[in-house]
Amino acid sequence: MGIKKNFLFLCVIVLAPELLAKECRYTATVWNAKLKKVVDQITVVKDFSALSRHEKGPFGCTPCESDQIDLNLPFHPPVKICRHIASKIERVLIQAHEEGYPIKKIIAYRPGLSKGPLDQHGNRTELSNHSFGTAIDINPENNGLYGNCKVWNSTCILLKDGKRVLEHPLTLKKNSPLVLMMREIGMKWGGEIKGNQKDFMHFSHSGY
Repeated sequence: MGIKKNFLFLCVIVLAPELLAKECRYTATVWNAKLKKVVDQITVVKDFSALSRHEKGPFGCTPCESDQIDLNLPFHPPVKICRHIASKIERVLIQAHEEGYPIKKIIAYRPGLSKGPLDQHGNRTELSNHSFGTAIDINPENNGLYGNCKVWNSTCILLKDGKRVLEHPLTLKKNSPLVLMMREIGMKWGGEIKGNQKDFMHFSHSGY
């Protein structure tokens, strides 16, 4: 007499986070260019398939909360950053810190409409690189945002965060190890962008 056996086959499928979480959710501030301040905050909830082209950022990242993960740094509280670049950023920051550049403050994922054309009220209409978790600010107290600064000199005007003092050990310069390492992984430095502003704390795929 034959013996029948039942076999249970288990199939494990690893899905990308955006497929596991079909719902995209994020909350973004709204910047008014005329008033030069945040004037509103919006919460967006939609299916991933409904994301517009303006909600699809560099490195395949989106502003959706489920697309962001924590940086695991032994010297800094957790901050969110896009999962597609998190391991590279984490490696560079740890290496820079171990080589003697103390990292005191990091700003990364921070959704905000602060780019693009203005609407009828003077509000910006497009998401910044921080909105996708693809921009990171390092030690802003020592690397501020400056205007009237086509080339760094004494006439540059501090617009935001801390004054830049070249002799200070936390001041980022074009040959700083952190700047060089960021460049190697495709992150440009805001201290080298074209135009009248220089964002010395800032790194992103474009530098803006």
